[in-house]
Order: sequence, then structure tokens, then C-alpha cells
Amino acid sequence: MPDANDLDELLVRVHTVRQRPGWRRRVIDSHGAVRNLSTLRVLRAVEQHEQAGQGASIREVAEHMAVEHSTASRTVATAVTAGLLTKTLAADDQRRCVLVLTEHGRQALAAVTARRRELVAQTVEDWPAGEVDTLVGLLERLVAGFEAEVCS
Repeated sequence: MPDANDLDELLVRVHTVRQRPGWRRRVIDSHGAVRNLSTLRVLRAVEQHEQAGQGASIREVAEHMAVEHSTASRTVATAVTAGLLTKTLAADDQRRCVLVLTEHGRQALAAVTARRRELVAQTVEDWPAGEVDTLVGLLERLVAGFEAEVCS
């Protein structure tokens, strides 16, 4: 199935590009509050849980990031120390903590998100709008398929 092979290679390339120093320099402000991709991923995990009306735990952040609990815990601790998150005990389960973005964390995440989206917009700015719409639709289907396979 050559199309699947080509698609797999392209997905690896997209992932690799997004890990390179050039991408990080364009998206992450090394002098700002979000200094690395791990912190960004933690903030995005907490934000997504908040948007779903839930507080995020370290376990949920670890699952979102696809890392071990201890790795997520260290990154969360760094974000808490930087004033990007608050960490409190859950009212219904004292063994569980609840992570919430601070206003500083929201602003820092918004700034990084704006830079990331600007980079994507610049990359496709000379594409016809219909092609961008088609790509978005196809990627939504691809992600939904991956999520159904992996999360079921």
C-alpha cells in the first residue's frame, strides 16, 4: 500500500519539523514564560480540559502528552513555579490535584499559540483557500481515525 507508506513518511516529517530548533525558535520565546515545548504541551493539555469544563490532573496531562506520570509531574512543577499554573487538591479526592491556568499562563499560551498559527498561516498563504479547507477536512478525518484506533 504505497499511499499509506507515503502518508506515514509525510506525517513523520511534519512531526520532525515541529521538533527542530528552527520551529522552536519561531514559536517559543526563550526569554518568555513558555521556554520549551514540554511546558507548551502541559499548558495546552490543561487548557483543553478547562474548555471541556474539567480540571486537569497530572495523570490526565501525562496521558495527553503521552509521557510517564513522573515526566509530566516535573514539567507541571516547573510551570507552577513559573506562575503559569495553579495546583490544588481536588475537593472530591484529596489524592488528586487539579491544575488550572493562571492569567499569566493564559497570556503566555495565547502568545505562543498566535506565533504557531502565524507560522502555519505563512506556510499556506499562497495556497488556494479550497485546498486549505480540503487539507483541514482530511486531517480531521485522519486524526479521528487515529484516535478511534488508538483510544478504543
